[in-house]
Amino acid sequence: MMTALKSKLINWSHNRLSLAGRILVANQVLLASMWYIAACWNPNPRMITQIRGVVRNFIWGGKDAPARTKVKWDTLTLSTTQGGLGIIDPKAQSEALLAKLFIRGLAPGGEPWKELIRHKADQTRLPVHSKGPNITDVNWIFAAPKVKRVPCSMWKSIIGAWMNVRPGLTKEKPSNIAEIFRQPIFGNPLILNKSGIPLGLGGSRDGSAFARAGCSRTKDLWNLETQTWKSLGELGMSYHASNR
Repeated sequence: MMTALKSKLINWSHNRLSLAGRILVANQVLLASMWYIAACWNPNPRMITQIRGVVRNFIWGGKDAPARTKVKWDTLTLSTTQGGLGIIDPKAQSEALLAKLFIRGLAPGGEPWKELIRHKADQTRLPVHSKGPNITDVNWIFAAPKVKRVPCSMWKSIIGAWMNVRPGLTKEKPSNIAEIFRQPIFGNPLILNKSGIPLGLGGSRDGSAFARAGCSRTKDLWNLETQTWKSLGELGMSYHASNR
């Protein structure tokens, strides 16, 4: 990674660029060369320091040589509206990419890599509910699970990045019918019971029976033919059919 970064730096160090030009090259050329790898692997602290040093020297000196730093790194990475230069921080970006991989793995789909992510997620967390099945989907990221153990170094990077990124995540309200149908029924702060708390999986009243039958999202409760919510009878028949 460092070899590729310095190779690109040599190609650009001979150009007489303005500060704005060097910022553009740093973000779109130098740092962009590492995002593909960083999407599945978190660089160690030493490498992060080296990458920051290369970028900092290029910003202030235009080449890979020690340059006098005029602004501290934390200020450089702020947006221009906040008084910074908008430089992408390699550590923050790497964590964001790894967290995105984790979230995409919990999204609907039966691809093998998603099945692996779900499997590792179930291994890593303490069960949220003592009774009933645990539905591992994208809504799980808002459930504040406790980390039980880390199976391997690669997963340690992914779960560590997710734990750092998670506090800044917010759940937005659905904006169209497709997003409404994808909403999980359980543990969703947008779907509350009469007591004003999200539905759980602790007992039959909370929906563990429906979860075992495959009713985990709002689309499972909607009758596409009649365009109405399914009756208790229809849900009951679906439940018995799934246990034959």
